[in-house]
Amino acid sequence: MIYRSAAADDAADMLRLIESHYSSGGIELLYTRRPDAYKSYQTECPDCEITLCVNKNNRVLAQVVCMPKKVYIDGTVQRLGYVTGLHKEKDTYINLLKLLEAAHTRSVVKKHYCSILDENKAAYDLLAKRGSIHPICDYTTYIINPAAFKHPKHSFKFRRANLTDTDRLLAFYNDVGSGYSYFPVFETLDDFSGLTVSDFFVMEDGGEIVAAGALWNQQLYKQYVALGYHGIYKLAAYCNPLLRFLSYPLLPKINKAANIAFISFALCRKDYSDLLGALLGELAAAGRGYDFLTIGAVNGDEAAVILNATKGIRIGSKLCVTDYDKTGHLPIYKTPPRFECALL
Repeated sequence: MIYRSAAADDAADMLRLIESHYSSGGIELLYTRRPDAYKSYQTECPDCEITLCVNKNNRVLAQVVCMPKKVYIDGTVQRLGYVTGLHKEKDTYINLLKLLEAAHTRSVVKKHYCSILDENKAAYDLLAKRGSIHPICDYTTYIINPAAFKHPKHSFKFRRANLTDTDRLLAFYNDVGSGYSYFPVFETLDDFSGLTVSDFFVMEDGGEIVAAGALWNQQLYKQYVALGYHGIYKLAAYCNPLLRFLSYPLLPKINKAANIAFISFALCRKDYSDLLGALLGELAAAGRGYDFLTIGAVNGDEAAVILNATKGIRIGSKLCVTDYDKTGHLPIYKTPPRFECALL
């Protein structure tokens, strides 16, 4: 086995590897990065580090991606690497620990974190037993029909942002976001691929931004495609009007990319924290053109309480710091963790 960095001409082989895996069960859902997997990761994070495991014929057998990001940790700016895109060829033995260690060694950043789905318990148990990861928090991703969100009344001005709001938005996010650990640093709004100032919405009190959020469509560089439905989902797929009426997420047509957006960066100033429900309701109303919206929350925080009362599909995971150097680092923070689903 050879471990090396990916190159542009690996794109087709990387896409083949990614599309060889899909979630089974009632919904066969394919996560993919069409049309070019290599460019997709580069588009999402120009500084991304893609490590491949290839055989003597240069066939890609496994991959892992590290995306360096500037985030706040207890109010200070740190550059960490988010580890994602781990895929291996089916029915082929790959020492994934060696792949992960190779990626860690090559990385320009030495502190990393990752997300492991609850359904991958075996992988979590293996890494945790070896001391390679330490849990930060439990996390839930919510897939929700925009119509399912409640729309609480409020007396604040809610509107779509424009270019004149750019500096105020940056100041708002760095002020409020620095109160969380793992919240991204906002240097420019161009830091986030496919997201522009007009994708943001603000809530104002006397001209001051007291809450803000965005609808982030990432379909140009990563997609979710339904390959098939079984059981009750097969019937539901033919009853989208009924699902819409019942406020459940609409199911995309077979072999078509789901029309989705992420509710991202939904924050309120501390003195206006009770506005979060209204902010989510307003963002959902603005996203009525999508089949469904995706948002994540740390289990137990205020957003999770609101989202748990909303109909939808829930996917559990654990956020963890990696510890391939066996330093025994434990993630204990003074500020609460806050992870953006669209960046996981």
